[in-house]
Amino acid sequence: MPEVTLQDSFGKAIDLTIRDYRFRSCLELGSFDGDGSTQVIAHALSGSRNPRFVCVEADPERFKNLLANTSSFPWVEAVCSSTISRSSFTLTDFDNDVWNSPHNHLEYPYDLVKSWWDEGLEFLEQAGDGYLNRSDEAFDVVLIDGGEFCGYDEFRLVRDRAKCLLLDDVFKAYKNSRVHAELLSDRNWKLVWEDRKVRHGASIFVRSHLQPSLKARLLKPFRK
Repeated sequence: MPEVTLQDSFGKAIDLTIRDYRFRSCLELGSFDGDGSTQVIAHALSGSRNPRFVCVEADPERFKNLLANTSSFPWVEAVCSSTISRSSFTLTDFDNDVWNSPHNHLEYPYDLVKSWWDEGLEFLEQAGDGYLNRSDEAFDVVLIDGGEFCGYDEFRLVRDRAKCLLLDDVFKAYKNSRVHAELLSDRNWKLVWEDRKVRHGASIFVRSHLQPSLKARLLKPFRK
């Protein structure tokens, strides 16, 4: 799947949101090689005063690429770690919690998705403490894009320490479907952008009391 860039709607919306709300710090959960959303966020933050950007990636080979791809931003901190610990993973049964869940919008065969589940559980069993379990640092922006089945538990651990949530894999996925639905019903958050057609769908929420700067450029489309 193509990486997030400033040429696609999600990348453009991320850039505008960070700049228009004058956000200065970001946590990226699931940075992969650091050549997609990582670059978009780093460039958006680069105009901020004392920017802070923590990128979390668990795969050692991808982490090496992440280090190389963020080397031109000395204020970026790359962390090789699972996002959460096994103890924070609340799903217990694949059929009930994932496959038959109303939040499952994956368009893949059962056996393939089940293999992802098995691999994910095995990884968490061996991962040790996750980054979100070791740190309680607050960030202006959090991008939730870790494991397919970790999205909601990542959200549980960051929702009270973020001003803005960037959700990838929302409408044709399992990862952030439940997160998106829950935020829509929470008066403390407002949906400022979504696109059902980009990749597997994405959305952006900010705290309801926050307002963009006077020079803000309007996010378009609001919904697509």
